[in-house]
Amino acid sequence: MSSIDVVSFGETMLRLTTPHGSRLETASSLHIYVGGTESNMLAGLARLGLRVSWLSALPQTPLGQNVTTELRRHGIDTTHVLWDTSNSRLGTFYVEESPDPLGIQLFYDRANSACALVDPDLVNYSVVDDARLLHLTGITPALSERAHEVFHRFLARARAQHVPLVFDVNYRAKLWSPREAAKALEEACQQAQILFCAQADAAELWGCDGEPEAILRQLASLFGQDKTLVMTMGGGGSAQLHHGEYQFEKAFPTAGQIRFGSGDAFDAGYLYAYLDGPLYQELREQAERHLTPLAFGNALAALKRTIPGDIPLITPADVRAVLLQAKQRFR
Repeated sequence: MSSIDVVSFGETMLRLTTPHGSRLETASSLHIYVGGTESNMLAGLARLGLRVSWLSALPQTPLGQNVTTELRRHGIDTTHVLWDTSNSRLGTFYVEESPDPLGIQLFYDRANSACALVDPDLVNYSVVDDARLLHLTGITPALSERAHEVFHRFLARARAQHVPLVFDVNYRAKLWSPREAAKALEEACQQAQILFCAQADAAELWGCDGEPEAILRQLASLFGQDKTLVMTMGGGGSAQLHHGEYQFEKAFPTAGQIRFGSGDAFDAGYLYAYLDGPLYQELREQAERHLTPLAFGNALAALKRTIPGDIPLITPADVRAVLLQAKQRFR
């Protein structure tokens, strides 16, 4: 039996957000949240009872300690984090949240972060050896050449140890161009056993368009049929192509408007179901075996839309309530 369910490497930052509707130019206070795509997803899994480990590099400062303290609080193993005692820093980003048409404004301040300056030779890649899944995202290789090298070595280690790769494209236009990203992410897309891709990213990076099934089949023609391709569409639900078989699940209704971390919560829910977690087994039996990983992911995404911060502060009881309330849709 594997000693850990999911291992991931990536950057976690502090998000500093103005009170709703106020501008950074005049703000006198900021809400502080710990958040990173990889650690958000792992927290979702850990809070449902799975064993997860997060690798990264952090500055040996109170801000770096703040990150690990928060992640450990949710059940994430941070044993293998590298602590940088030089002059590196913790990446931050600033957010204004206003109604449309102004909407959400993001301002990144992550250059020369400890994760971007990580020494690839110091990372403990062997953590992957005892994992059921390796999870990576397209954010990491965009951070720096060093981070890209770490990303590449994790891919190689997973191949050598026959550990399945879960890869989330997670394109960030503020980090690199679509052309650069498409080229750099091809290896991971080819290797992935599960490939997560937002509908907008499929269009931006590879020009895939049309109905969800058509887009997924275009991605399969690029990266292989022998895998599961999962596409998220926000309020439009989610869809997958599993070894050529198409499936769609509509989104759960939610009054929540909080955007940050909902995609990471979806990934956590999907992977929890994929790994056949006990709660998924229980609810699937109650839904007469019609509950799918897509629907489980959609439920977590809907819940996260109601929760401030980046980390999905979701309990098994929350998920159970949402899915049992909607049990009829799975019959």
